[in-house]
Amino acid sequence: RTTESMSAVMKSAPTNKTDRNEYLKQHGLHDFEHFLWEFRNSDPYKAAGYDCLHFFDAGIWGRHMWVLLKTHLQKEHLALKFNSNKFPRWRDLDHFPSPTTIEYSDGQTFLDILTCSLPCLVQVLPPNSCLVKLVRAMQKVRVMLGLDLTTEMRLNYLLGFINEYEKICKAVSQTHEKSLNFLKQHFLGHAVENFKMKGTSRNMNTRVGEGFQQEVSAQYTKTNGRNAEHQISIMDENEETMARLDMLVEMWQKSQAEAEADAERDKDSTLSLGSESRGRWQLGSPEPRMTTVRFEATNRDNPACRDFNMRLREYLARYQPRHPVDLETDIHPCKVLYVNYESKVNWSNARDILRCNPVFHGRPRYDSIIYEALNEPLAMGKLEVVFRCYLPRKATLDLALISPYRKSTFAPKTRTDCPVREWDTGTIFISLEHVTRGALLCPIFGASREVFYVIDCIDEDMFLRVNNIE
Repeated sequence: RTTESMSAVMKSAPTNKTDRNEYLKQHGLHDFEHFLWEFRNSDPYKAAGYDCLHFFDAGIWGRHMWVLLKTHLQKEHLALKFNSNKFPRWRDLDHFPSPTTIEYSDGQTFLDILTCSLPCLVQVLPPNSCLVKLVRAMQKVRVMLGLDLTTEMRLNYLLGFINEYEKICKAVSQTHEKSLNFLKQHFLGHAVENFKMKGTSRNMNTRVGEGFQQEVSAQYTKTNGRNAEHQISIMDENEETMARLDMLVEMWQKSQAEAEADAERDKDSTLSLGSESRGRWQLGSPEPRMTTVRFEATNRDNPACRDFNMRLREYLARYQPRHPVDLETDIHPCKVLYVNYESKVNWSNARDILRCNPVFHGRPRYDSIIYEALNEPLAMGKLEVVFRCYLPRKATLDLALISPYRKSTFAPKTRTDCPVREWDTGTIFISLEHVTRGALLCPIFGASREVFYVIDCIDEDMFLRVNNIE
């Protein structure tokens, strides 16, 4: 569309009101004065871009495909609810125990539902389901649409994913009688061309500042509709004053809590590791320092910690031969691991906060990692224990005990290209200097054995790493 072509349509429209409206409707126009056409050196059609929030998150997915899935899952909604409730937690990923009951929400909610859907659906829907393939295709398209920095190669990948999505949509339309003839579906085919002309989606994304629009809308409803701007300004000043007072109170409460915590730490003679940096990683939330023999005895009910002392001494003798190995070593277990890494999206610094905690908000949480290995370019493992090991001559070594994953040959009911992993044998020690970043692996619910999907769509960096996209 251009201003010239649409002006020509308006001029050629019939004069009869009914025929004129029908004619203009076929071209996506309405019969009113389009004043933006008269602005010099401007074209409103060229100014419009691809908005991921309204076109995809709350559009194609939230208003159409997710509604179709919920309709198809009316009989299996309890199974989906059960699976969704068991989905593992991850930072900045909202958890929805019952996603099918959500009728209306913001775009971020629908995006989080899309991220979590595949392992919850794949064994619930029939074999070779086009809906499962649709979910996976939409995950890939959405990740590539959201890249802050793109290249010709990445745009080619996006174009391939869009073509794959459109083929699956034809099968969905035929199988489930779903009409896909709507504007937002059509816009997706022009996304790559749009990005080449105007840059990445962040230049046109309305997600930034969306909360401000909701805030102003809520304030407007409290006015009488007359001179609303002045009334909203007064409300905003009052709310800003209250927010500052709340912030000062919270800062005072936090300082008091930190002072009490410092006094308690001094009293118990424990060591804080939260601020001690070891380059790319940091340890946090330390437990009391103890010997490996005592740690093994304390965790005797945990199979992962069986023969902990002996296996740690074997590891140190093999990989740290310059340090003498004692019969037992002091360690400092920790419940948090901070990993800093360079994002593959735009080479900026990023951080994962990984938990290794038997009781985190009332439930166990043991996150997974990607680590460097000789025989596996994308080795993954689940954190079992994270600790600092105190060696002779005042040397220290930060280690993790992990349960490694391996590639699996398991075939879900509907095969996709989402990576599948299963447990490897036993547990191993690794140095934290070999940890690349965190990873989210979710059980394939309803599978015949314990297997996991690698949730590569949790962020753009993870997707590029797992799928080896530069």
